[in-house]
Amino acid sequence: MSQIKRLQTIDADTLQSTAYEPVSFVVDDLLPQGLHLLAGAPKIGKSWLALWLAVTVAKGDPVWGMGVKQGATLYLCLEDSTLRIQNRLFEITEDAPASVHFTTNSDTLGKGLEEQLCAFLAEHPDTVLVIIDTLQMA
Repeated sequence: MSQIKRLQTIDADTLQSTAYEPVSFVVDDLLPQGLHLLAGAPKIGKSWLALWLAVTVAKGDPVWGMGVKQGATLYLCLEDSTLRIQNRLFEITEDAPASVHFTTNSDTLGKGLEEQLCAFLAEHPDTVLVIIDTLQMA
């Protein structure tokens, strides 16, 4: 007979007496720390939104009136060339900060990407946002 995997529970006393760290937001009340997917039909502006978000957070400017946690950002634009990113960047701003980082190529998941990201984060501990465009390429 197979073993039943027991539920991991916490009692109310323990729950109420435990101090938890509050959720950290990159964009106040909109984008908490963690993994998020931005999905939609092709060619509706997801990459433009991702680029704008990377620049806006790095600059510390509000996003739609909401505060941001300013810091370094990494944008993996895996379907673009540096020229295309440069052109789009100039469309968004004339003064992108040096804390916005871009790459147009990387290893894939399970074949080195995790190590590449860890190395970047170790070199840039103030990083608050990593965007992978598109996940299919990773």
